[in-house]
Amino acid sequence: MACEPINWPHLSADWWSNGSTGSTARPNLHVISISLDVSTEVLSRFKSVLSDSELERAARFHFEHHRNRYIVGRGFMRKMLGRCLGVQPADLQFVYGSHGKPELGGVFAGTGLHFNLAHSEGLGVLALSSVGMVGVDVEQVRPIEDMDALVNRFFSRREKTAFQTVPKTEKPPAFFNLWTRKEAFLKAVGTGISHSLDQVEVSFLQQERAELLHLPPQMGKTTDWHLHELAPVTGYVGALIASSQSAKPGCWAWTPELSFDF
Repeated sequence: MACEPINWPHLSADWWSNGSTGSTARPNLHVISISLDVSTEVLSRFKSVLSDSELERAARFHFEHHRNRYIVGRGFMRKMLGRCLGVQPADLQFVYGSHGKPELGGVFAGTGLHFNLAHSEGLGVLALSSVGMVGVDVEQVRPIEDMDALVNRFFSRREKTAFQTVPKTEKPPAFFNLWTRKEAFLKAVGTGISHSLDQVEVSFLQQERAELLHLPPQMGKTTDWHLHELAPVTGYVGALIASSQSAKPGCWAWTPELSFDF
């Protein structure tokens, strides 16, 4: 299912230079959303920058729309990173942590550029930071039959108690607030989500500000991180987390009209 139009302003051609001038008024952490359902021509341009291993992975998807969305997401990530670093997207190298988190590798490993990619259905969201670690997650809000059971099984005691107070009609967005905020943090630190869901606590009720409330001691202090709510598209919720006190997020929408020749 294609996502609704992205709510954020369109990305300008000079977006990265605006974010790296050192001005305190300009973003240094960019969050860019993209519709993963694109024309054949745009798909071909994204596909042209992928590595052999990425093309092999794309070929393993059973359904064409899943395959195409993977190609667009990876190609988009390469295009944006290439623009930040002033290199050809196809030349980028990646290394992967024990839980699959990608980072820049090879000659690009010491650039200080952090990134994280998330997607849900036809929406992709990429976070790019020059000032510290970053994590992002997004989910389409939808009913889940066993939401209460999932919360009771995997989340903390405080979160279980708070979730029981949520009216039935408000439980889907509350659940996905819980999930995306935890996932964004765990993606930022490169930790597997299955072992830490009940140890990382976040706010999630509708009237609450997005906030990291508790971490286990081995993960550091909550005050070292800044959690932000994201709302790129109607019917979706998302979260961004950054490790820097100086992080100033800016949210944008990529459009096919933006030139590929950055």
